[in-house]
Amino acid sequence: MTKNAFKIAKGRLCEFIDRLLQHYEVYAPVHGDLSRFERISDVNSLQLGPNRTDISPKPIFFPPEERMFSWSRDDGSYEIRDLLGDEGEKVIFGVRGCDVRAMKILDRYMVGEFSDPYYRAKRKAIVIGMTCEFPRESCFCAAFGSMIPEDYDLWLTDIGRHYLVEVGSEKGSALIDPELFEETAPGDIEMAAGKIERIEDDIRRRAKINLCETKRCSQNIRKRANDPMWNELGKICLACGKCNFICPTCHCFDVRDLVDMDGSSGHRVRVWDSCHLYEYARTSAENFRKERHARVRYRIYDKFVFPVMRYGMYACTGCGRCVDVCPAGIDIREVLRGLIA
Repeated sequence: MTKNAFKIAKGRLCEFIDRLLQHYEVYAPVHGDLSRFERISDVNSLQLGPNRTDISPKPIFFPPEERMFSWSRDDGSYEIRDLLGDEGEKVIFGVRGCDVRAMKILDRYMVGEFSDPYYRAKRKAIVIGMTCEFPRESCFCAAFGSMIPEDYDLWLTDIGRHYLVEVGSEKGSALIDPELFEETAPGDIEMAAGKIERIEDDIRRRAKINLCETKRCSQNIRKRANDPMWNELGKICLACGKCNFICPTCHCFDVRDLVDMDGSSGHRVRVWDSCHLYEYARTSAENFRKERHARVRYRIYDKFVFPVMRYGMYACTGCGRCVDVCPAGIDIREVLRGLIA
């Protein structure tokens, strides 16, 4: 825990958000059938739960369907209109540690080795995160180390009548208004640190897995490429792609051209794709990953082996959403326990 910290009374948090709304587009958790991040226009739309949302903030930066450009034909000539916009900086409020880490992983794929202009235009954001009060049963973020990410602008932890507010950047520091924020009292920082430690210990006890030794764990998984476990998982996996579509770090997409019936206009879109789907690895020559067990294995390797080889990091943050949505009941924690034992 940093000593560069302040606190804000819970009764003044709405006032702080109101001030943010005057200067930024603010995205925060809202509740419907599924909790998700949406742009809010007033604090009454905000619904802060005790843990992460059902849907991650990924669609803010990387929508499920996105138009790239449109075209039209008139008098034998074509006009192409680029739909790439120049978006301003936004605020993502109430995001949890697993999703902040997921944003950094997406950055590595989308603006690191390759630079995606559509993602980059949307990615400018101030991150105001919050510590989970009661993590979900499926969460295992602490298996990777701390539940608090390294990179954020402000971080809030409930310490009773106040939130402890840790400052993680100059942008975050600029948001600290002396009218709203108070100096910390003796014991505030220690109280927050103790609370976080207790929550992390609870997550580790439930998860029963330790993934902190990245290189060793990844190598153990890599050695199990021919393990009978994959065939067993292939028999029960429905290859529906839900785990990919709910994942905050999955970034595969397909590009499609949609043309009007008379051929006078159309547009190009990119849509999310899933490595679990049969068509994903199909080429004009063959489908080189047509067996379900091969697709199950590829997904695990694409989270815990290939990104470690390329970047020295996992592409999983332990949010547990894939566990929640899998209709076959596949639990990635059980799979990992078997692979790294």
